[in-house]
Amino acid sequence: MIVALLISIALAIQMNEQITLTTESQTAVKEFLQSGPLGKMMFEFAQLEMHASGAVDILIEVLKAFGRQQEDRLNEENTIWQNRLGDHNARRIQYESFVTEGGLAINRDRKKLTQEYEPRKEELNEILLTLKTNMGKNEVAKKNAEALRAEQNSQFQQQANEITEAIKATDDTLEYIKRCSQNSFIEVDQINDHLLFLQKKSSKSTDYVGSIIQALMQITEKQNFADREVQKQLVDLLQSLRGYFVETLQAAYNDEDQQKLLHSNRMTQLENEKQVFEKQYSDAYAEREQRSLQIEDTNRLLDTRARELQGYQDRLTTENNNFSQNQKIHDDLVAAISGEIGFIEKALDVLMTQAFSDELQSAINKAK
Repeated sequence: MIVALLISIALAIQMNEQITLTTESQTAVKEFLQSGPLGKMMFEFAQLEMHASGAVDILIEVLKAFGRQQEDRLNEENTIWQNRLGDHNARRIQYESFVTEGGLAINRDRKKLTQEYEPRKEELNEILLTLKTNMGKNEVAKKNAEALRAEQNSQFQQQANEITEAIKATDDTLEYIKRCSQNSFIEVDQINDHLLFLQKKSSKSTDYVGSIIQALMQITEKQNFADREVQKQLVDLLQSLRGYFVETLQAAYNDEDQQKLLHSNRMTQLENEKQVFEKQYSDAYAEREQRSLQIEDTNRLLDTRARELQGYQDRLTTENNNFSQNQKIHDDLVAAISGEIGFIEKALDVLMTQAFSDELQSAINKAK
């Protein structure tokens, strides 16, 4: 380094007295001396060598060798720096790639979370709520259908019993008339008692039949039942009434069968609806659980990715900061070495001029 040169020159100068230049020194020599203590020390060393040997060949060779050494040092520093620069750029590009990829991955996962998983889970919650409501309505409808069927059957049983009793009362009345007709004597009061009983039984099934019987009772009070024709007409009327009761009873049974069929179909429909609702609910519930797991997994993944991204960002920042510090050190060192090389080149130019030789000779002569 140039410090070694300074030490050598300083030792040589200690053996010689200080030189004072005249104001007539050439401009180049003045500029060389004004470059600082180093320039002055080199001039004094050159003066010493000139005084001893009549030339400055040693100083020139030392400067040339030192210049080559500094150039090698500068080349070595630049080579080392290029390797460091290549390593830095490789790490920087890698970290920047990790940061970019990490950011894209976070955005992609967050988009899935906010635009797919979470909205679908909310949609499934609404679907489950609707299905639960529908299942409740289905259950209520089944209970209502069962209650209606029970009421219909109760009404049928009551109607069938009433019509059956009316038929029996009619048969009893016909049987009484038949027995009396064999004796050729029918008591009106007994007929009216049978008709009154028949009226009570039939009025529960149909009001207008009871009214007909009431009218018939009024007629029988004025009739002579010894007349076979009157008996026949009464029997025909009662048989017609019995036929009406039988048809009504059959219609009640037919209606009951129809209601049973409608009820069975309705219950089948409601049961099918229930199974559909339960299947839909089970599927929606399973999907909602899956979406919940996806949301949990994605949130954990986002946390992991965020930590990794922060780690890469920190590494990139540290890498850039270290590089900036190393670049400043490199630039300062290159500037220092380049300055030394420039100084040596300038010194060699000055040493090999006639003006410098004249200045040295003049300084030597004055020192005598």
